[in-house]
Amino acid sequence: MRMFRFFTLVLMCFCIVLNAQTKLEKVKSYFPDSKELRKDNIDWYRFSVPENWEKVNEKKISLAVAVLKSKMTSKQEPVVFIQGGPGGNTIAETMFWVDHPLRKNHDIILVDLRGTGFSEPKLCPDLGKKFFEILSKNQSEEQDVKDKVKVSLECRQDMINQGIDLNSYNSISVANDLHALKNVLKIQKWNMYGVSYGTYISQNYAKIFPNDVQSLILDSSIPNISEYHTNNTQNYMLSLSKLFKSCKEDTKCNKEYPNLEEVYYNTISELEKKPITVEVDQSIIQSGKFTYNAEDYKIAIQQSLYDKKLVEVLPLLIYQFKEKNTATLAGLVQAFSGALSLNYGNYFCFTCNEVIPYNNLQKYDSISSKYKKLNGGLSFYRSDFSVCSQWNNNQDILKLRNISLKNDNPFKVLILSGGFDPITPTYFANETSLNFNNNGLIVNGYTYGHGLGYTKSGASIIRNFVESKPITDSLKQYFNQKDVAFKTGITLNKGVVKMTGDMSSKQWYYFIPLIISLLVVFVVFISTLFTIISKKGKIIVNVFLLFLTSLLLIAFTISLGLGINSTLKDNFYLLAFGLPSKWNLAFQLYRVSLLLSIITFVISLIKVFKSNIPLYIMVFLAIGIIHFYFLDWFGW
Repeated sequence: MRMFRFFTLVLMCFCIVLNAQTKLEKVKSYFPDSKELRKDNIDWYRFSVPENWEKVNEKKISLAVAVLKSKMTSKQEPVVFIQGGPGGNTIAETMFWVDHPLRKNHDIILVDLRGTGFSEPKLCPDLGKKFFEILSKNQSEEQDVKDKVKVSLECRQDMINQGIDLNSYNSISVANDLHALKNVLKIQKWNMYGVSYGTYISQNYAKIFPNDVQSLILDSSIPNISEYHTNNTQNYMLSLSKLFKSCKEDTKCNKEYPNLEEVYYNTISELEKKPITVEVDQSIIQSGKFTYNAEDYKIAIQQSLYDKKLVEVLPLLIYQFKEKNTATLAGLVQAFSGALSLNYGNYFCFTCNEVIPYNNLQKYDSISSKYKKLNGGLSFYRSDFSVCSQWNNNQDILKLRNISLKNDNPFKVLILSGGFDPITPTYFANETSLNFNNNGLIVNGYTYGHGLGYTKSGASIIRNFVESKPITDSLKQYFNQKDVAFKTGITLNKGVVKMTGDMSSKQWYYFIPLIISLLVVFVVFISTLFTIISKKGKIIVNVFLLFLTSLLLIAFTISLGLGINSTLKDNFYLLAFGLPSKWNLAFQLYRVSLLLSIITFVISLIKVFKSNIPLYIMVFLAIGIIHFYFLDWFGW
């Protein structure tokens, strides 16, 4: 009994000492300009922890934490979300969690893991932009890799100059951070929800601190870190082959995009000979130009397989590369840039510490060489071997970090897997379940890509799992669908593509002249309609022409608005190409309105322009501004 009391006392002393090394401090919202988040029941924190958990009395780092309070007073165990990447931001996505189904009965805890997001220190936050600049250039694969290694090592040196301990940024350190956070928040157990690389972190945490875990949700899971990079090309090809097969078996897709597999591989060969250069906004690329070579093309298609909606338009996208549609490919650049939004200093600390040392470059190349038509693997990922070979130069790699993920603890496990996922494919889910003695519940989304939990269906499934409610077929009905809804019958239109880009990249006031002009045209429509009715059969030609012109412009605008809104609801990626052909009426209305605008202007100029110069100048200036926004849509 005395011995038990002694060990209890020792444990209490240890906990007191450990807690003294951390500090949780309430702060103001990380989004001071968001009225919605300021009014919400969210606690924002700064959490100070040791940078090196083996040297707890030395340097501290600061983690950003957000606790979204449950909407019910009687709540269940909290859910802590672990972002992937590694290097992905978490708190930046707070709005996604505000109305998440889980929040009804659970607090949602978001943490910017060390070296990411609002946490400090920040690890080379601009490195992704430098990578994108490298990709945008028309240069060889060897030069791309050389430049990537150069800027990555500059990042490494910059972190060393700041006194950052590179070896302290790994999954084990994160596990200690989270365990300390759980204790200081006075949480007994929580539900751990990891996505992508966050599933590897989560499994490490569950192995080290099993008593902290109520349940484990692994979305797009990693079962074994030593195969994560090695099998990258094989995993990509599994998803790509499924795409080709699905399109071939779909009558409409196969008719509109015949020989898709052949087109894909032929495009690789063509881009190796002659890359495609497109003009883009300088806010995206400083030079204002992006050149797609074969490697850029391969990684663009690979990244598109992450998203269900993008999978639906992939045959169309592959054909746009074939047809060298520069307008569409320019629009793609902006979406492509989002793939490099990780905190890459953090990415390489984790990757070079605990991934690449356990992956085999020779095996990677051996697997890639099997796919002759692909002309090698994906240099975007292969280059990580080159970066890490020098990143880890002259330093010891702690092999013990690659702990076994086998776990026979009794907490329940949910595993979500997308059928087209090119980085954590379906067989990863089965292997992950083996880590838990085959006790993991696997939910497949056959037509989905990466991160199923971000969908409405996925969120509901996770909620039911956490709350021990049945996951019925009706709940999984969208995941159970096996046919891809490939998008066919799309009318390509560079104007729609341009407007979509403008709405994304330009400030709202860019569209003020258009809105004012449309209001003026609406007033003209009402006044001319009233004039025509009041004349009782005596119609003045120029008034009637103004009425028709304003009517057509309004009809065009309404029909275009309805088409864009409908497409946004169905698949917003289509706006990077044009609109479904059922909205072709909008384009026809515009052509007629343009012709009628010219006729009306000429007749008004000849007949009545001088009688009321200010009025007609205002009217035709408004019409002219509308055409300024839409004129180049149709190559006039």
